[in-house]
Amino acid sequence: MLSSLRLAFRQFAHAPGFTIIAVLTLALGIGANTAFFSVINNALLRPLPYPNQERIAYLNEFNSGKSGSSMSVSYPNFQDWYKQQDVFSSLAFITFNGTKLKTPERTERVQLGMITSDFFSVLGVQPAQGRMPDASDDVESAAPVAWLTHQTWERYFAASPDLIGKTILIEGRDFAVAGILPASFRFTRNTDIFVNLPPLARQYFYTMRENHSNSFALGLLKPGNTITGAQVQMSAIAQRLRNDYPQANGGIDIRVTPLRENIAGNSRTDLLLLSGAVGLVLLIACVNIANMLLARAFSRTREMAIRTALGATRGQLIQQLLIESFVLALLGGAAGTIIGIWGYDLVGRLVPWQAQTLFGNSSGLDSKVLAFTIGITLLTGLGFGLAPAWQLSHVNPNDALKQTPTVVQTRWGRLHLRDLLVGIQVALAVVLLISASLLIRSLQQIAKVDPGLRPSHVLSMQISTPPASEFQKDPTSVFRFCREVTDLVRNLPGVESAAIGNNLPFTWGSSSTVFFRADQPVPEPGKFPTASNRNITKDYFQTLGIPVLRGRVFDGHEPQPNYPANVPVTPANLGIIFKDTTLQAVISRRMAEQIWPGEDPIGKRFQLGFPNMNLPKVEVIGIVGDVTRHGLENGPTAEFYLSYQQFGLPFDTYLVIRTSADPASIANTVRTALDKAFPSHPLYDVRTMTERIDERISGRKFNLHLYVFFACVALLLAVIGIYGVLAFVVGRQTREIGIRMALGARQTDVLYDVLRRGLILIIPGLLIGSGIAWVVSRFLQSQLYSVTRNDPISYSIAAGLLLLAAIVACLLPARRATKVNPIEALRTE
Repeated sequence: MLSSLRLAFRQFAHAPGFTIIAVLTLALGIGANTAFFSVINNALLRPLPYPNQERIAYLNEFNSGKSGSSMSVSYPNFQDWYKQQDVFSSLAFITFNGTKLKTPERTERVQLGMITSDFFSVLGVQPAQGRMPDASDDVESAAPVAWLTHQTWERYFAASPDLIGKTILIEGRDFAVAGILPASFRFTRNTDIFVNLPPLARQYFYTMRENHSNSFALGLLKPGNTITGAQVQMSAIAQRLRNDYPQANGGIDIRVTPLRENIAGNSRTDLLLLSGAVGLVLLIACVNIANMLLARAFSRTREMAIRTALGATRGQLIQQLLIESFVLALLGGAAGTIIGIWGYDLVGRLVPWQAQTLFGNSSGLDSKVLAFTIGITLLTGLGFGLAPAWQLSHVNPNDALKQTPTVVQTRWGRLHLRDLLVGIQVALAVVLLISASLLIRSLQQIAKVDPGLRPSHVLSMQISTPPASEFQKDPTSVFRFCREVTDLVRNLPGVESAAIGNNLPFTWGSSSTVFFRADQPVPEPGKFPTASNRNITKDYFQTLGIPVLRGRVFDGHEPQPNYPANVPVTPANLGIIFKDTTLQAVISRRMAEQIWPGEDPIGKRFQLGFPNMNLPKVEVIGIVGDVTRHGLENGPTAEFYLSYQQFGLPFDTYLVIRTSADPASIANTVRTALDKAFPSHPLYDVRTMTERIDERISGRKFNLHLYVFFACVALLLAVIGIYGVLAFVVGRQTREIGIRMALGARQTDVLYDVLRRGLILIIPGLLIGSGIAWVVSRFLQSQLYSVTRNDPISYSIAAGLLLLAAIVACLLPARRATKVNPIEALRTE
């Protein structure tokens, strides 16, 4: 074995050019596969950092009457689940909200997780300090308590050892610190503080069964129960709730999935498709190296013949040649591991954000990834080494002296083994080229979509509003705050206009409201229309560049509701507050077409919510253009806008500013002015609107760039394979070409023959690859926009690009063939 290894290294040392090219080719293929397997490992395979993670279920609601669209969980519905189910040993509700934390130095923006008492029990987490939540925390009259993450404890409270039991100020309200969580604890969001929800439920309108707002549930299955069994029971509970609350729960069902599956999310398809692409690159690399080894095999036939004559068995020859292949593969695998570690940093953004939170910014390299790399390295060595080893081990001494090439007999005649391998390379390269072409065409179609606004010269940022407790006492507090902010910003240099709105277009937030036409019968349960709703200040449409189509928009003089004295704003008294009030609304063109088809909606009215909710009526005063706020590829949705002056809710808002110069240039000026004027309302998430739009398609662009890169590598390897075969053939046939030219053959005849042979290699691979791409592209359909998987332009571009590159590869050896000197060629033998 040692002598075989020494001989292998000696062989590669004598051919440094071949060795370097082969190792680099393998390193690229193995490194790319290692990087992508690391991503898959983090996203799909790595165990969650929770005990009994295989028993943790994720629960959410969905509207069975609207194509299964997912919904957040209603808190009153969850309370009924908790009482009626018996498949979970622990069941917890959680919702998230951005909030303000008063620290010894300043007011900070933090992420709040509002939970019920079983939350940490589901995850199997014990506080490092303090106590666990218990049933006494799950009543509305309970004292507000908080559990800080270890990072929050260190960052904002200097890891104070006596913080347990003390109060901290969150959103203007005192919370007693009940515990500090372990440093190792991670959840699927970057949550800073966890608090008990029940004392806050009414304040945040969670007591309304109709409110499905940014929430879900987690359950720990009892031993012996399964996800399927839990789904059956929860579906039965959903049916009972539909019967008990037909209006609020019409069409609403429950979906139970493993937590791991939820964490993977929609990334599973992307990851598997991209992994298939890098797998094809590695396969092409193996075929390319196999061809290179076959070319070297021609120069070693005499060596193998001599070894056979001296008594070497066929098994010994195969062993030696496979050892050489494995040595080459191991060198490539070692270099590929380094590339894989580096490449993980590049493709690590493909890891779903939930998994990034759970596992941190690790290199992605663990024992499982190393085992994968070693396995794929050995398999690769076997893959590209088997054919050359088999060919050389069957060398006949007589054939070796004649230098007879290995051929495969087909129905079309004699076909060289190297030709078959090049055809395989071409076919696989075509698959990647067509996939990349489809994605490029799809992105081009997305780029043509009108976003419905003018994003240039618009700066946006989030700003915290007055706390909900203040809003309950004084419902005008939010509007006054918004007016003060916009008045201040509007007077800053370089600012043309400023406005505030919640759920800004091309952000990840969304809010949808049930409503019905006031002039038509009340719809049946489950058939109420919904529309996205926005609260805005005046100048919002002007600032974002949303066109006004008909009617008028808000001017800041909208009549305010008559708020009764000493009546807090709660779900129970909304009917009292808005009894004699009609709100004004501006609607989108899509909503006008859907709700009032063929009618003029100006002056028409609709009722917010369900009839028993006593929400205000709304009168349409204007129509504006549609905005593709959820992404260019998703198209516009029905939406309506309400004025903060009439309906200012205490939720985080976005400040948008249209500038006369580069918006990024005034960001610091705006931040400084607002920090000084409103120190208890921190700013965050400062970005231009152009950046927000780009972010929504950044995932598609990133995937496209990867596909294009892999397609280019595949094309390069295929071209190298074509060139190598033709150069080998021309080199072998130099004497034959010289004789033909001596007998009168023209250079164009020789050129035509070489090109014809090249096309014989290319055309079958091109046709077979197109057929494979047609089958495989159906898995890409979910990634395409306004382009079918059979798009002829994409196939034509891919085929034309490959043919062009292949013809260039053919011309080089063909030109060499035409330069053969007949006299010199005849002397070579």
